Amino acid sequence: MTNTRTTAVRSWSRRLFLAAAGSAAIMSGASFSAIAQEDDWEKVIEAGKKEGSLVLYTAYVGQPSTKAIADAFTAEYGISVEVLEARASEIRERVRVEQAAGRYAVDVMFTSEGQTRLYDLEDKSIDPLPVTPNSGKVRDQFKLEVPMASVMTIPYGMLVNTRLVPENEIPKKWTDLTDPKWKGKILADDPRAIGGGYSWWFSTYDKIGEDFHKKMGEQQLTFTRDQRESQRRVARGEYAIYIPLILTDAPGLEGLPVQAVIPEEGVPYVLYGNVLLKNAPHPNAAKLYIDFLQSPAAQKIYAELGHGPVVDGVTEGLPDNIRALSEAKLLGTSDSRRQNEMLEKAKAIYK
Repeated sequence: MTNTRTTAVRSWSRRLFLAAAGSAAIMSGASFSAIAQEDDWEKVIEAGKKEGSLVLYTAYVGQPSTKAIADAFTAEYGISVEVLEARASEIRERVRVEQAAGRYAVDVMFTSEGQTRLYDLEDKSIDPLPVTPNSGKVRDQFKLEVPMASVMTIPYGMLVNTRLVPENEIPKKWTDLTDPKWKGKILADDPRAIGGGYSWWFSTYDKIGEDFHKKMGEQQLTFTRDQRESQRRVARGEYAIYIPLILTDAPGLEGLPVQAVIPEEGVPYVLYGNVLLKNAPHPNAAKLYIDFLQSPAAQKIYAELGHGPVVDGVTEGLPDNIRALSEAKLLGTSDSRRQNEMLEKAKAIYK
């Protein structure tokens, strides 16, 4: 019996030793891998600084965040950022022409998830995303199948004229807009064309339902495709309500007789991020830029402007009104794979 016990103890000790050795090897391997990745990223930083510049195409036109982020990136790495702003369709055509001619002029594009799908599946003009130090910090809901490094959300709500709408009648939900008292008093970005109105239509159709839109179709909405002027038209009292308001515009409307509303059901949104172009002339600088926009420093800049960040822990300390925008509950977004279907449905309801 003693021999049996001794054998069992020795066998157990051997298994314990092998398990410990295996764990140590795994830990050592993990540490080595981490060190190797750090070394590799240091090489990217060194090469990016030598490239000295990068070219960015952005479809998010006229926004202060573009310069603020570019300035912060340049301060961090000493790499200048040349920016071209244009509508998404114009940028897409420009990239197609450039790449077909073998003129690879751009490194990074800042665009939407839907546009990225078109670039990836149809145009074949973008590269797989690099793994960067900050990419692992992105919340799971913003990790995508398409090769776009998620950066921030553009949230949409309502704008109400406070002289025309008493405080106790201000709509709190999207469904409140179906009340007959708002008939003929709502200005809306056109849901039958790609834009903010379409994003509103798509997400509310999916999450609130077709009956909601059928009732909205009876409200005699006035359609427009000029978002900025629409805000002023409501402020002047031409209409009581405008939908959907880009909520990040709300701070710029302070002093006017208007109020931004974050509906209780949640806000439709567009997810924006960066993609890496094929044959980018400054590939290392591009990788640094893509990583930087997912860093806490850049995410804080977007949150301070009312955008929804894609990482946690950057909204603390913001003014209450800005924090409410950046932390607004997300209702839903559009899907480019259903674009034709949804545009046809919008045209059928909103004639």
